[in-house]
Amino acid sequence: MSSMQEEIASRRTFAIISHPDAGKTTLTEKLLLYTGLRKGELLGLEWRDIDFDKGLMQVLRSSQYIPGTGIITKEPKNKNSQRIIKISDSVITMLREYRAWQAEQRLLCGDRWKDCGRLFTTWEGQPMHPDTLPRWFDKFLKRHGLPDINIHGLRHTCASLMIAANVDIRTVSKRLGHAQVSTTGNIYAHQIQSADAAAADAIELSLNRKRG
Repeated sequence: MSSMQEEIASRRTFAIISHPDAGKTTLTEKLLLYTGLRKGELLGLEWRDIDFDKGLMQVLRSSQYIPGTGIITKEPKNKNSQRIIKISDSVITMLREYRAWQAEQRLLCGDRWKDCGRLFTTWEGQPMHPDTLPRWFDKFLKRHGLPDINIHGLRHTCASLMIAANVDIRTVSKRLGHAQVSTTGNIYAHQIQSADAAAADAIELSLNRKRG
């Protein structure tokens, strides 16, 4: 992706999350933005993967759809994709509220609820179809006249925000579950260069102030 394309994608994402109605987006989209998880990893999450006391999330599996077979559960993309990431207090709060809501839905569903332990399910408790998220996201964008962006762009935005905040590239790579740090460096080369340029400007500004 060229620098211009990356800039356009970044601006589109920020236009979406700053929209007045963005607060009405589902928890799934918010989690993709906050955690940088892949879509399949998000849908593979189970409640036992969340440590509410320590604020940790384990990424251990991925939910995928195979035509003719259906929804399957498999290991994440690579060995580094199985990881533990820190989640913020605001995410913990959202998850607690969502868990309470899901418990109410389970009671309303009664015997029809087939508990699979997943965070995100169909109305009767079965694993959610992976295509559900991008379909809903596309409808949300069109309904509010927002710029078009692939739902995977939320993961890229998460990475870009970390790099802009001068988070170490190894930490970014580990959080995203990339196979190698070089993978992260290649994908986000433009953002890294921009962050480095900003760091150089900050150093010069600081030194000039001391001289003055």
